Amino acid sequence: MPRGVKKENLPVKTCVVCGRPFNWRKKWEKVWDEVTTCSKSCNRKRKEKNNRTTDDINIGGKESDSDEKEQLSNDIDFLESDFDDKEQLLDSIRDDMLTLNIGNVEDIKINDDDGDDSSMSSESETITDVKAKRKAEKKRKKAERRAQREGRGDPTAGQKQCTLCSKSVNLLIRCQHDKSLDWAMVCGKCWIGVSGGVVDGDDAHPYYRYGGLWKNRRAQT
Repeated sequence: MPRGVKKENLPVKTCVVCGRPFNWRKKWEKVWDEVTTCSKSCNRKRKEKNNRTTDDINIGGKESDSDEKEQLSNDIDFLESDFDDKEQLLDSIRDDMLTLNIGNVEDIKINDDDGDDSSMSSESETITDVKAKRKAEKKRKKAERRAQREGRGDPTAGQKQCTLCSKSVNLLIRCQHDKSLDWAMVCGKCWIGVSGGVVDGDDAHPYYRYGGLWKNRRAQT
């Protein structure tokens, strides 16, 4: 409440929505000059009314533009039958658009319907070919997995090569075997040579260090 003002003498305004008078309130102390409605309900109704008005204006403008563009499209279809030279037709259309002030005149083009049809047809064939290849690849992989489970698959599937002899096997031993201390994957025969046949190595193989096993999970059983 303003200082020195009695409750019955508080400022009064009339609501722009319901037309009823309302008094000054503490929550409006800093924005009293901007307050035009008496309650949240009236304020919401005022906003809804303004939104409807704005939508009506926008719709009216869009309908007007769409009518002009539709008329222009009809004119293009009509003119295509009268003009043999496409450049002459384009010039005429651009002049009409400049007069109506519609859109960008540089965007107006006359396309060859036959060319569009052939392009769409080629794109459709390409998509069909891609789908067919993808489907065939899925079937091939599925058949491979089935054969692998039944013991009819490729016996070398999933095998890896030995670092030393390059032989493909289903079991490799990870270890260090020389002074470079690089980890290598060696087969059973090569492992005997680099470790002396001892899991933890011996005095004759000072650089040997065991690092685990690798097994081919896809191996035929």
